[in-house]
Amino acid sequence: MIRMFKTLIGILLIPFAVGVARAFYSEISGLDGFVNSFAVIERGILVYLLFHVFVIRPVYLYVLGHELIHVLATWLCGGRIDSFRVTPSGGSVTTSKTNMFIELSPYFVPIYTLLLGPIFMFLRVSSFGFANLNSTFLFFLGITLAFHFVMTAEVLKMQQSDIAKSGVILSLVFIFVGNLVITMAVFCPFFGGISFLGFIKSGVSNSITLYTVIFNRIMELFQPIG
Repeated sequence: MIRMFKTLIGILLIPFAVGVARAFYSEISGLDGFVNSFAVIERGILVYLLFHVFVIRPVYLYVLGHELIHVLATWLCGGRIDSFRVTPSGGSVTTSKTNMFIELSPYFVPIYTLLLGPIFMFLRVSSFGFANLNSTFLFFLGITLAFHFVMTAEVLKMQQSDIAKSGVILSLVFIFVGNLVITMAVFCPFFGGISFLGFIKSGVSNSITLYTVIFNRIMELFQPIG
């Protein structure tokens, strides 16, 4: 019964996910120098994909970040860590409490992308002569995002217990929306012409419009013919 309820909630949230995706594309398209910026990000994505396919899959690095996010999410929720284990073949964290946020947070929080923000902000304001780092930041942004999405996709194929417990459809919607929100939060401090608040408002507005259209279509089905 609980699994069916979670599946139903997941299906009902699909229009919301579509609305957020539209808002994400709209905001990213409004970036200053979007074409040039995206070209640099694409180079970073390509470099990682080539590394992943022809050199090595950095499983240990992903597992370490995955389990660390579980730890941080548990602490944010007031929980306690009882055990922490990371190996090249996998990892595990035993916590005093769990919920959907704790279970799914590693899939929608690209930890290495988030770490780029403070590192490049420090270099930019430091006295080491790193004044113009935008292109370098974008390049590593592409690498870390590609790393997160590719490795997350591989893990999801293995039907992780975290996903099963939270419901497959609900989990995928949650992960999809979470990745868009976190990625937008990373973009905002570094680019003009992009607003995180505007993204949120647009996502909500798009979702309301979609739900209204769906509701009206359903109501039309129940109207008498003639």
